Amino acid sequence: YAIRPLLSVKYLLNRKDGESFVDEDTHETHMSGYSYLKTDSGYYIYENENYIPYGFSYNYYMSYDFCNGYNETSRPNLMLKAILLTDEQIEKYGHLMENIEYIPLAATLEEDTTTLSLSDEALEIDCKNLSTTSAYYFKKDNNGFTAKVERDSESLVFFSIPYDKGWSATVNGTETEIEKVNAGFMAVKVGAGNSEIRFTYMTPGLLNGIKITTVLVLVMTVVSY
Repeated sequence: YAIRPLLSVKYLLNRKDGESFVDEDTHETHMSGYSYLKTDSGYYIYENENYIPYGFSYNYYMSYDFCNGYNETSRPNLMLKAILLTDEQIEKYGHLMENIEYIPLAATLEEDTTTLSLSDEALEIDCKNLSTTSAYYFKKDNNGFTAKVERDSESLVFFSIPYDKGWSATVNGTETEIEKVNAGFMAVKVGAGNSEIRFTYMTPGLLNGIKITTVLVLVMTVVSY
């Protein structure tokens, strides 16, 4: 349930001739937080009410030791509360956020607050808090994507797009380091104010492959003469 908002999934498609997403007895969706939108092209379409757009930032971080103290099904819920960082990353970026380990266990559920509760109500609050920090502009193209964010202070901007060595990134035109966070996704650091983030993908080894191919073509051309 928590994985979908974490991955910025906005819609759920249910085939008309497939297993129903609606409980026949209660007439409610099998996962809370989804509302029927329309029927189109043989699918019932439901909208995720806890949708979080791309490019959001956290107020809290957590270590792998802390995260691994919870079972696997609970970890996506935790990632809606705090970004998962390695010890090295905590040394670099920990000052930008608070350590979630210090949140009181008995904290009450209130809007704009983060608790360690794993309830559906807490999930809704966590998603709403993250969505307020999302990029106000996001556009993808054939080579990657561009996002624009506004921040009051330095922060990490998280994108639920799988980390790969083929990605490179710039912030306001300056090359920046991409951090592998949340066990396999990407984040970059931005400063206070407005920032334009550009991610570009190039298949690893592609340039070397083109160079080698070009040399071989030239060699074969010379040999043929």
